[in-house]
This record gives sequence, structure tokens and C-alpha cells, in this order.
Amino acid sequence: MGKSRFIELMAKSMGKTATEEELAELNIFLEQFPEHKRMHQVTDALKGNTGQPETVKQKDISKKLEELWYKIKSTDINSATFTETAKIKPLFKWQMAAAAILILGVAGGLFYMRKLQSDALAASLIMHKIYVPYGATQKLVMPDGTKVVLNAGSTFSYPEKFAKNTRDVNLTGEGFFEVTHNAKKPFLVHTSKLTIKVLGTVFNVKAYNDDKTIETTLLKGKVQVELKDKPEKTIILLPNEKLMVANNLPRTKAPVGDKNEAKIEYQVTELPEVKPEDFKETAWLDNRILFTNELFEDVAKQIERKYNIQVVFEDQVLKAEQISGLLDKESLQQAMQIIEMTTPFKFRIEGKVLYLAKK
Repeated sequence: MGKSRFIELMAKSMGKTATEEELAELNIFLEQFPEHKRMHQVTDALKGNTGQPETVKQKDISKKLEELWYKIKSTDINSATFTETAKIKPLFKWQMAAAAILILGVAGGLFYMRKLQSDALAASLIMHKIYVPYGATQKLVMPDGTKVVLNAGSTFSYPEKFAKNTRDVNLTGEGFFEVTHNAKKPFLVHTSKLTIKVLGTVFNVKAYNDDKTIETTLLKGKVQVELKDKPEKTIILLPNEKLMVANNLPRTKAPVGDKNEAKIEYQVTELPEVKPEDFKETAWLDNRILFTNELFEDVAKQIERKYNIQVVFEDQVLKAEQISGLLDKESLQQAMQIIEMTTPFKFRIEGKVLYLAKK
């Protein structure tokens, strides 16, 4: 097989017009001459022959290859009759044809790379949104390998593919994060009141809209928290520290000159020295509720999420009762009986509603 025949078959192959017999002929030639086989593989890869649908520009490339093929065919010289001058012309044509194929291949490669970049941009714009109903939790793995567990009543959104410089997610509710370390690409959790920035960390975020506080509890690593209404203020948390930020703090005007005018909007505390499994902040991961001297009103919200029930206080004064306890695998009826042992109240369950009242 002559070189011009090889170019002819390769052009038809790239243009997807070759017959089965021509493809078989090309394969035999490539097996005999491995150096040309490598060239064929490179031009195929640059053109993007990966089984993807052809675009307009890819069709243009195929058209030009067809034109090149016809030019080669129409100017081919019979090898049995060349003169010394004629020997130079086919070589020149071979070089020009090879250069043309290489240029077209590079153009196809550049288009293919642009297409990959375009696909990556499109993936970063595709958002997944998850809602976890009451009475359930959900586990998932992010595109970077970060593991997330979402508590009941949480809404979580994240992109199909993270952006180039950051890994941004949005949370309303509660989530436990084990972030895959990447020093060049920080992981950002956005909530209604704050943004948590980490590189590779284990932490818990509780950010329900109807809770009095938004809490960030750090177990491993280090996090940086930025308050959205005070972007100049950043808070650094170390392991076993918890940040509590007032949620929807009522704004009241204090008398001019009142020293108590400034209100506490956030507070950093240390976790008690207990076993990790005994932290009340992460007890929900095992479907437990652990509470110590907490307002009945606040515990009731956790009961709603755990048991998929609505709690109604028939006596508002009961909301301020401080209660302690541990609810694990008990039914709702059993859970209320446990709390009832230390707190004077009565309850009744009607369908999906739990009514609480003073005795």
C-alpha cells in the first residue's frame, strides 16, 4: 500500500465514510507498519472519536478531510511511470497532506478540549437539592469524596461538580461533615447566618430556621466561621469547641447610654470531657436525643424531628420547664412517660399530633 492510499483510508476513517473492506485494509496496513498506527491513534484522539454525538464543528472537520481525500485521489501519480521530478511531487503532496491532517486534528483536539471545559462548567451549574423528611436521616458522598449525614427536616444543595477554586454547599437544618482534605480548594458550608470554611475537617452544623441558635461543633481539624452580617469578623474553632450564634435575634432599642445595649450574638464554649459518643451535639447520628437542663420547648423540636410528630403546648408555661433525659429506641409513648417521671405534665397523642399540658 502506498502512502497516498494510507492517507486516503485514514481520511475516510476519520470522516466516517470508509467501508468495512477499507477499514480492514487500513487495519492490515497499521499492523504491518506500527509507526503509522501511532499517528492514526493520535489523530483519532485529537478529533475526539469517543462515541459522542457530532457537533457542527466536528462535521466541518470531517468535510475538510473528505476534500483532502479527493485532492489526494485526483492528483495521485502512477508509481510505475514517474520521472525524477515526479518523485519529488508525491513526497511534497504527502508532507502537505500529513500537515493538513495534523492541523485538522489539532483543531479538532482544541474543540474537544473546549467542549470538555464547557461540560465541566455546565456540571458546576447543575445543582442537586435534597430534603430529608421528619423521622429520617440521609447519608451521601460529595463529588470530592466528602461524607455528609443529614438530620431530619434538613434541606441541602450541592453542585454536580465543584468549582475550580472552592467547594460550596448550602444547608438549612443539621448536617455532620467529614470533609476530604484539599488545601487548594476550601470546603464552604453556607447557612442563613454564617459560612463555615474548612480544608479537611470533621464537624457538625445545626442551622434550623426555627431554632434559637445556629451551632457549629468541631470534632477534628480547624474551621473558620464568618458571620454574614459581620463579614469582617471571623471566628476560629479548635477541636472540641462549639460556636453558638443567635438566630433571628429580636432587635430592641435600648436607652441611650445603656451599658447593656450590646447583646451577645455569638458564644464559643468547650465541649465537656466525655466520650465522643456521649456528645449531645452528635447524638442524633445514632437516632438519640440527649438533653440536660434544657427548655421543654427546645427539646420538643427535637422530638418532632425524631418521631415525625407535631408538638402542641396547650399550656404555654410548660415551654419554660427545664428537663433532662436520654431518648434512644423508645416509642413516642415510652419517651413521654420517661420525661413525665421528672416533670409534672400530661400528654395525649392524636394521630400525628402530641398535646402537652400541665397537670
